[in-house]
Amino acid sequence: MKTITFRNFLIFVLALSLSTGTSEAGYLMSSITSDMSFIQPRKAKKVQKKQDAKEQKKKKAVKDGSKEAQKRSYEIQSPEVQARMTQNKKDTAARDKARRKNNKARTKKGAKKYR
Repeated sequence: MKTITFRNFLIFVLALSLSTGTSEAGYLMSSITSDMSFIQPRKAKKVQKKQDAKEQKKKKAVKDGSKEAQKRSYEIQSPEVQARMTQNKKDTAARDKARRKNNKARTKKGAKKYR
């Protein structure tokens, strides 16, 4: 009877050690492969750099175009409307500044600054 339980215990320990060893090896391999970085070929880097530059240029053109459109829409207005638009911009800027100050005052550092 004792030999049967000892044999069962030995099989259990052997199976447990084998299963633990394989999981650790799998974890080790996955951590090594995840730490390795993918190095792009030189041509791929060049193409990516050109593409990023083209994208930045396009964004700048859109931004400049919208600024020009905004200027034009301001210039075609009557002087009274231009004055009202200017005042609205000033009011909006002041309101945004007060909102930012209020939000900053809620932080620990801002609370010390804006007592």
